[in-house]
Amino acid sequence: MQFGLYLRSFMSDRSRPLHEQIEETIEICHVARDLGFSAVSMPQHWISHPTAWPHPYPLLARLAPETGDMALLAGIILLPLHNPVDIAEATVTLDHISKGRFILGVGLGYRKAELEAAGITRSDRVPRLIESLSLMNQLWSGEEVTFEGRYWSLHNARMGVTPMQQPHPPIWMAAQSIPAVRRAAQLADACYLAPQVGFVDLKMLVEAYRAERAKMEGSHPGKVAVTRGMSMDITYDSAIRGAQKAAESSYQMYGTWEMQEESMVSIHISSNSKVTDWAVVGNDEECLERFAHLEADLGVDYVGLTILNLPQDLNGRKEYLANFSEKIIQRMR
Repeated sequence: MQFGLYLRSFMSDRSRPLHEQIEETIEICHVARDLGFSAVSMPQHWISHPTAWPHPYPLLARLAPETGDMALLAGIILLPLHNPVDIAEATVTLDHISKGRFILGVGLGYRKAELEAAGITRSDRVPRLIESLSLMNQLWSGEEVTFEGRYWSLHNARMGVTPMQQPHPPIWMAAQSIPAVRRAAQLADACYLAPQVGFVDLKMLVEAYRAERAKMEGSHPGKVAVTRGMSMDITYDSAIRGAQKAAESSYQMYGTWEMQEESMVSIHISSNSKVTDWAVVGNDEECLERFAHLEADLGVDYVGLTILNLPQDLNGRKEYLANFSEKIIQRMR
């Protein structure tokens, strides 16, 4: 199992200039690089006041020379909001900047404000996602493309630069429902399960993904990636206390954004949720046991970590990562 680091948590302090937090995040990337973390990730949301969501593409480009061999994951680009030609071009550019370490994570999006800004409706999201990926794959081939779709049209178009990774950078697709994991199996290289999905539903979603991949003749089994909140501390009780404040902030934000949809499994975005239902919480032995379960029993290949009890000071954050590497990453290996 590989571990990645969700970087937005390191740049979410609205009381400080973003540029200062970016410089500190560069130091965090140096530490993570040397401690055995496999990837760093940045998400996307537009017009997110009062929260802060720096744009993933320029930020990952800035971090590319700081991250060694770690993968750079755009997790998640809300693809239906975008012109796929622009995302195809930006992806190729970042793939070359990172010398083949870029991973493109894609998802549908759900916030009303973002959908309105892009001029689309909820019913547009899935067909736009599918059509956009089809067009992007054709462009990445380097061949001349003529494309007549429901949303996009191109005639005799050809990209000037093709991806460093062939046939293209890995595509990880966000999923929180059975239809979504099946779609990920058909269209992407990995299924990327959201942090709010409870442990109780992970097995069902993973099994549906693997079953769909098995139907595809000659297909690779695919990759299962999950994102998890985590709070590791000396005792279980202190870990719970450390997680609660961040969890409550998350419930408030995602509840306001109306993230839950009818087709999804129940996602933990309300004050009625128990943080242990969806996050890895406890002392190092308890956390190790939970991660080992994800790997051995569910076949999870990658865990992206959102640290819920993240220290406020830079040195404390570095010490936290060093402790996690010693107690979890090295022992998992």
